[in-house]
Amino acid sequence: MKEKKGFYLRWPWNVVVYVLLFVVLRIFAIPVVLLLMSAQRRNNPNGAAEGYCLSRTRKRLTWLFLALLAWLLAISLGAVFYMGMEQDRAYWEAADYATLAVSGGGAVLFLLLGIWLCYTALRDTFFPAKSALAQSIRNQLPYPDEAPPVEELFAMVDNDLKEDAMWFGPVGIGREWVLGDGANRIDRIRGIFLINEIHQHQTKTGVRTSREMELVLIDNRWQRTGTSFNSLSDLQAAVDCLALRVPDAARGGSSQCTSFWTMDESAQEEFERDFRQKQGRRASSQLQQEAGGTQDMILACGGEVTSRVTLPLAEAYLRRCLAGEAGSFTLTPTRPIEGAGNSFRALRVAAAGGQAQLVLELAGGQEGLAKVMAPPAAQGVLAGWLRRAAPGLEGWEPLHIRSHGPQRAPAGQQRPSQARLSLVYVSGAAENHSTFTKEDIQVAAEGIVSGEYQLVDLTHEEGYLWIRVTAGDQRDGRCTVEATRPEGGQLQFYTAKMPPRAAAAWLTGYPHGQFLPGGKDWKRVKK
Repeated sequence: MKEKKGFYLRWPWNVVVYVLLFVVLRIFAIPVVLLLMSAQRRNNPNGAAEGYCLSRTRKRLTWLFLALLAWLLAISLGAVFYMGMEQDRAYWEAADYATLAVSGGGAVLFLLLGIWLCYTALRDTFFPAKSALAQSIRNQLPYPDEAPPVEELFAMVDNDLKEDAMWFGPVGIGREWVLGDGANRIDRIRGIFLINEIHQHQTKTGVRTSREMELVLIDNRWQRTGTSFNSLSDLQAAVDCLALRVPDAARGGSSQCTSFWTMDESAQEEFERDFRQKQGRRASSQLQQEAGGTQDMILACGGEVTSRVTLPLAEAYLRRCLAGEAGSFTLTPTRPIEGAGNSFRALRVAAAGGQAQLVLELAGGQEGLAKVMAPPAAQGVLAGWLRRAAPGLEGWEPLHIRSHGPQRAPAGQQRPSQARLSLVYVSGAAENHSTFTKEDIQVAAEGIVSGEYQLVDLTHEEGYLWIRVTAGDQRDGRCTVEATRPEGGQLQFYTAKMPPRAAAAWLTGYPHGQFLPGGKDWKRVKK
């Protein structure tokens, strides 16, 4: 950073100069100190290198001026109270008692206010580890009691703002943090409110008008952080920027802010559950767009099974097959794919002499179509298949394939487990497990009921039993349950809508044969 020229004093010598000026000039030092502080900010060669957070805590030193004003008012009101007490009480009227009450109470209140302002200014300025800003950052960490030193706390926010921050008046918005009068993690924000109110006060000389412009943020702990603005355009721009970062947060003005902040605990839990579900749907939709199609596909490769299928993932398995790291993999949609007058139930991909061998399995029988092609052409088929588009059938040859129903392993040969448990949180994070217990499935079922999971996908160890539960949304709170059922040597797909607790019961009982899809509430997925 280019060093600036001009008057500049390094901390804490500038504070020493301010204090000496107050000692010598008393109240007349205020305009001089304000001019020096302005020059200090303008000519500071370090700029933001000193740290945004530390700069905010040092600005609290100006509260000493407010504390001084509060003490002056306390002295004035105390003088009025003292003179009133010296008068002859024999001639006192009701107005005299009111004057004494107001002056005495006001003197005490302003005295306490001055003490609090002075204490806060000195604490935040000289002991930043105990400042309100440091505490606000500390409280938003996963383990506040194990938070790092204040230098590292401030560095987390400062580094985020230095990398890619947008500034709107007194507020800086980075990728992870918002810094105003306090600090807020963006992923914790639940409410964004714009306060723009005009207040009128009746005085002896007429009506005095004041305007309040404030950005209020409420986090998932229902803690409120407010930052005052001098420009309405800056305030509106900050609100719009945060609304893009947290699109599911509540928004509004002063009345909506009050209603949101004063919600009871049950309403807060309901809002938080809806917020996470919206986040999960948004993350799922983004993943679908990145995949280039809908997420209704199951990928199976040996003992690996997943329903979180993307084009990069399918291409990775294709490269594994061509490199000899995997024998083959299969992409099975939840419902058959139509194309060229046929209905296809699966696409199996293998390698043959450095080329890709693709097999399209026809629904409703044991027939299919096969073709050997170059890897780039195979990638095109995979991309279309994930968009539920069947390839052109020119050059494909008929092929007889074996049933996809349950198969018994030859005597003395142990069949590898196909078990798979996939969990998608409402935040969009995902977990895949190839080994798990009944208790793990029970926990997953409870997560569907509580709203912790957006999707639970379970494949039985034999591979042919599969169930997936997708949580409902605000329009329909019921869960969507999809499951398979072997019928006549073939694998049929069914779907149904049901309440979360019923879906949880299916999730825990279905793998053990306690339930079978196909009843009156179930719809068979076919061509």
